Amino acid sequence: MEEFEKLFTVEDIAKMTSLTSRTIRNYLKNGTLQGSKIGGQWRFTMENIRQLFNNNSFSNDRSRNNRLQVLNFVNNKIPGNQGDIRICTIVDYFCESRNEGHQMYEKLVTVINNKPDDLSPAKFDYEYIEKDSKARFTLFGNPDYIVKSLQQIQ
Repeated sequence: MEEFEKLFTVEDIAKMTSLTSRTIRNYLKNGTLQGSKIGGQWRFTMENIRQLFNNNSFSNDRSRNNRLQVLNFVNNKIPGNQGDIRICTIVDYFCESRNEGHQMYEKLVTVINNKPDDLSPAKFDYEYIEKDSKARFTLFGNPDYIVKSLQQIQ
């Protein structure tokens, strides 16, 4: 039996990138992101997402967004509930190529897409820093999510 390729929605990509769905739609409009309309809804393959992450304009937007999110975390601008434990961690993965960094990214996408519903919201950001040959992952979430994600990186 042939397995179907997983398709992602605008909202899925917004979660993966920590950008708004409006920003993702702007990327569609200006051609930064390619996809297919199925039943009137945009759908994206992993290859479409890979191409988005390789786009320089997108990478610059992501770098600014990553720095802002870390600052918001450090400056207590992210709301929480009594008893919540949240972690923000930055992982630099030195690798031979952009492709190797994307392989690690795909592992982390699998972790976040399979996160049990009883865990609080979690997310990660990814950027490949060409001049240093490293993939940078910024992870936000509860300890269980962070540990599970870090296990994928080992």
